[in-house]
Amino acid sequence: MRQVYVESSVRMAYSDGTAVWSFDPELWGLCAQGETAQDAVAAWTERFGPSRVVEEIHGDEQAFGRDLEPASDEELEMTLRILRQQRDRALSLFEASSFRELDRDDPDRPLPAWARWRTVRQMLWHICDTESRYYLPQLHLPARERCMDLLDELTESHRHVSDQLAGMPRSLAVRENGEVWSSTKLLRRLAWHERGELEAIEQLLAGWRATQ
Repeated sequence: MRQVYVESSVRMAYSDGTAVWSFDPELWGLCAQGETAQDAVAAWTERFGPSRVVEEIHGDEQAFGRDLEPASDEELEMTLRILRQQRDRALSLFEASSFRELDRDDPDRPLPAWARWRTVRQMLWHICDTESRYYLPQLHLPARERCMDLLDELTESHRHVSDQLAGMPRSLAVRENGEVWSSTKLLRRLAWHERGELEAIEQLLAGWRATQ
């Protein structure tokens, strides 16, 4: 039976929700979410099968004990591979979308109260902002300035993040402003974030195109 890790009172898909994670290599960077811990565990079980909860934490941007172990070669390699695959996917979605699709704001789309990225274009910018200007600085790794053009930003942000990860010490840990970040947590979150955003983009585009 797989081991899973549960964090509650986090701002991800919900303003105050729960996420379930695994450090299993086959499930690296995947999570299930729900408004309650019960909902999130049920969503995980439905998608991946029965699992055993081995650790629970509470509060936004904390870290599991497992996150504080040094990042392994395998975790780094898996993350870099996922990032390459997802950025190719992002570029393909961008290039295959019309200007109307990129800038369409669907007023019926449910989002957490704090989310400001409503259009596909804004979501793609959000991916780059998160990886290059939010995640990396949490470990005092250098951020980078935005490019003026989104296509350039998608390319340059990916290059910057990959370079920083390749040279990153494996056992970094930073506790500041009530948050806890580590090398392993950074890899786990990077492996998750873009993939989840692109799944949402694909669902939006498919829904819009089905009504045309």
